[in-house]
Amino acid sequence: MIAKAEHQKIDAEELVGINVEHLRQRINYNTSRFVPDKINLILYEFDPAASLEGFYSYFRIGAEWLDPGQNIPLIVTPKLGNIDFIDMFMTCLRDNEATDNFSKIYDIDFDSKPIRSKALSSILSPLLIVQFLMVVISITKRGLRRGYIERQETLSKVKGRIDLRRTEHNALRGHKERVYCTFDEYSVDTPENRFIKRALHVSKDMISMMQDHDSYARLTAMCNHCLSAFSNVTDDSSANCVSQKANKLYRDYVSASRLSSMIIRRHDIAVHNNLNIDFDIVPVFRIDMALLFEHYVLAKLRNAFGHKAVIYQTSGYRGRFYPDFIIADDKVRAVVDAKYVDSESRNVAIPEYVKQLSAYCRDTVILKKMGYDITDEDNIPVVPCVLVYPSACVKGQTISHRTLFSQPTSHTLKFYTMPVEIPEI
Repeated sequence: MIAKAEHQKIDAEELVGINVEHLRQRINYNTSRFVPDKINLILYEFDPAASLEGFYSYFRIGAEWLDPGQNIPLIVTPKLGNIDFIDMFMTCLRDNEATDNFSKIYDIDFDSKPIRSKALSSILSPLLIVQFLMVVISITKRGLRRGYIERQETLSKVKGRIDLRRTEHNALRGHKERVYCTFDEYSVDTPENRFIKRALHVSKDMISMMQDHDSYARLTAMCNHCLSAFSNVTDDSSANCVSQKANKLYRDYVSASRLSSMIIRRHDIAVHNNLNIDFDIVPVFRIDMALLFEHYVLAKLRNAFGHKAVIYQTSGYRGRFYPDFIIADDKVRAVVDAKYVDSESRNVAIPEYVKQLSAYCRDTVILKKMGYDITDEDNIPVVPCVLVYPSACVKGQTISHRTLFSQPTSHTLKFYTMPVEIPEI
C-alpha cells in the first residue's frame, strides 16, 4: 500500500514492482473530470525550474489501484489532518445550488475491488449520508411522489378485476360474500419510495456508528424525520432501484434514487465474513478537495450576503472567463476566487492571482452582471478582488463586509486575501 497526503511526492522506492511508464500512460491528466479505469489521484509533473519531477498526489483524496491487477492500492488523505468533514458537508448542502452540483465533487467505482482504509471510511460514509438526507428532506417538503400500484385483496365489494379462481376457493371455504380482486391504487407506497426508505434504514444504521461526533444528534433527528415522512411506505429490505423519468415537480427523486443505490452498495461492501460489518473497507473513490472547498465557500458567502447577492460560476463574454463568485448587492460588489492552497503557496502565487482576478474585472459581461453601467467607462470604479484560501487558524470566523476586505495585499489596489475557517474535529 502507498499512503500519501495531498500534493506529496511518491518516492521511487515506493514504486518498486510497478511499470512506471505504463503508470504514466494510465494517468488522467484532465484534472477537470474523473475518468474510470484511469489513475485520477496522481499526476506526473516535470518542471526543472521548480525542481519538480516525478509522481505527485493531486488535490484529490480517495483510494484507487495503481496496477491493473488491483494489488497495489494508493491512499491519499487530506493535507489538513483533522478536518471535520461532516460539518463541512452539512455547510455545503444547506445551499440548494450546492446540493444540485455537489455530486460533481466525487466519483465512486463500485465495480473495482474495494480497499481497506479507516481514515477514508470516516469521510466517504458521511458524505453519502449527509447528501442523501438533504435530498430526501427536500422531497418531504414537496410531498412524496405517488403512483399507481397493483393491489390484491379479498373484498366485500367488487373493485377492479375479479380473480375467479381465488374467489371460488374462498366460496368453497364458506366465504361466499368475499370477492378476491386485483386493482390499481394511487399511493405513495411505490417501489421507488420503498427503495429510498430501505436506504434510510441503512443510513440510520451507519449514523449509529458516528455517536462520538457533535452532529450525531442532528443527523439522527434528520433521519428520523425522513423515516416519519415515509411512514405510509412499506418496509421492504429487498426493494431495488426503479428508474424513473425526470420530472420537474419531483426533480430530487433522480438524485435520491442514485444516492440510495450508493448507500446500499456501500453497506453491502462493508458486510462480509458471515455478516460482520467492517466499514473500514471502502470502494474505489475520489473527492476533489478544491471543488469541495469551492462549494464550502459558496455556502459561507451566501449565508453572509444572501442567496441572490452571490452568483456562482457565471461566465464572461463568450465564456472567456469564469470567476468562482461575484458578489453584487447594494453594499458589496466584488469578484471572489477560492484557491485550495496553503498560506505559503498563496504568497508565492499572489502575482498570478492578481493578474487572473483583475482580468475578470475587465470583462464587460461580468461588470454588467455586477450592476455597473458599462456605457460610461470613465465612471466605472476599480472593482475589489478577494482571494479566499483555507485556514484552520481563524477560529470562530464570521464572514462579513469587514472581514472580506480586511487584509489588503501590499502594493496593489483593492486586492484582498481572506482566510476561511476549515472546521476541525
